[in-house]
Amino acid sequence: MKIALIRPNFGSYFQITPPLSLGYLSSSLKNNGYTDIVLVDASLDKKIPQEVNRFLKKENPDIIGIQVYTGSQNWVKELLVLLKSEKIHSRVIVGGPHISGLGELSLDYLGADFGILGEGEQSIVSFAQSLENKSDFDEVDGLIFKQKGKWKTARNLFGFIDNINNIPFPDWDLLNPEKYFNYMESVSLPLKGKKPTPILTSRGCPYQCTFCCSGVVSRHKIRYRFPKNIVSEIKYLKEKFGVDEIFFSDDNLTLNNQRAKEIFDLMIKEKLNIVWRAPNGIRIDSLTDSLVNKMAQSGCYFVGLGIETGSDKIMRNIKKNVDLNKVNEKVNLLQKYKIKSSGFFMCGLRNERRKDILKSIEFAKKIPFDRIQVCNFVPYPGSEDFNIIYDKANKKAYKNNVLKFQQNGFVPDFQTLSLTEIYKVQRKFLFDFYFRPKILYDLLKSFKISQLITLFKHPFFKKWMVFKKDWYDK
Repeated sequence: MKIALIRPNFGSYFQITPPLSLGYLSSSLKNNGYTDIVLVDASLDKKIPQEVNRFLKKENPDIIGIQVYTGSQNWVKELLVLLKSEKIHSRVIVGGPHISGLGELSLDYLGADFGILGEGEQSIVSFAQSLENKSDFDEVDGLIFKQKGKWKTARNLFGFIDNINNIPFPDWDLLNPEKYFNYMESVSLPLKGKKPTPILTSRGCPYQCTFCCSGVVSRHKIRYRFPKNIVSEIKYLKEKFGVDEIFFSDDNLTLNNQRAKEIFDLMIKEKLNIVWRAPNGIRIDSLTDSLVNKMAQSGCYFVGLGIETGSDKIMRNIKKNVDLNKVNEKVNLLQKYKIKSSGFFMCGLRNERRKDILKSIEFAKKIPFDRIQVCNFVPYPGSEDFNIIYDKANKKAYKNNVLKFQQNGFVPDFQTLSLTEIYKVQRKFLFDFYFRPKILYDLLKSFKISQLITLFKHPFFKKWMVFKKDWYDK
């Protein structure tokens, strides 16, 4: 049985990293005897649907698995139209956060016949076995499929893996991290390594932030890999591919303080001599002096800190539960061990007013962050905010709203500020923070041409340059 795994083209060439989820699918399949697997990374190779269609027609796989993130759905839809027009025998199955967040509505829009809700490592194997044995699909965890023109779900409505230590490493030979080394540069702080790659040490997050959609896959349950398992993967990446920098891509790398210490102690003991960063952000309340010391000794030089807002009122609204009074102390603790930090903030959150964002600006300037990232809030499927904004309580309205969202990114009118005002205050946020002597000096001191090139690839930079007024219009 031949299987093709597809990552869509997102249209952005900013920080393209190896598709770990597809790597995990491949290794799980190979562990179960399905060794004939091909990968198409249309983002890396800048492929349009027509090119991928021609490739698949030539390869003629039995199964085509497509990863779908919000923002890639129209690329995937176009590919599925082409595949169906060819009348190929391949069974096409889609999965990913977009599918888990929208379920049948996403499959209807894409024109897909099979979809997986949740984690897919076990489900893709069961799906392949069901096709091979011509058995019932009811036993494929999380599977949605068409039967007699109607959607049917498997007995277990969600794919979920309790013990993630049972999953093999991603199929790094298939992913080939060497192809991505030149696409992982950072805008704000240059990498220390020349051969970076991401890994995951855990899955999930127990928190209930209203803007976040990670809970739709993790069910707000965090699961951990064993420290030895993690360090073994790092050693393998270093020995096989020369990796010298790790991106820990967890949602909550340091949530379990003791486990995190065990990881860093083992990295020190094994003398890995690599550097690492945590670009997805860590919670400040997990940081202690002893932990940060071990982070530094094991090679950490940069972390993101998820703050989101400097307003106590908005903090309560988004259920982030960060104690703003402790941020200064924790950032100083990082500086004590020469670990740089970037504060993550958002503009345009639900019920947020201009005065709330101005509070965030003043807050960020008082904290000794080395960098900040300021994003405009976008509601993502599966999050509490998305369900409220798109009126999930009203089935008819929700279906119509989601259709328009998938077609063109439609967002119902929910903000107290116009999009123009949000962009203005976002610019003010960045200018007020960065155009200060100390920050400018530090930026210029470490500046590389590669950062400028990466900046021009950044999707937010492009949005600023080509402003579309109707993004948030009704």
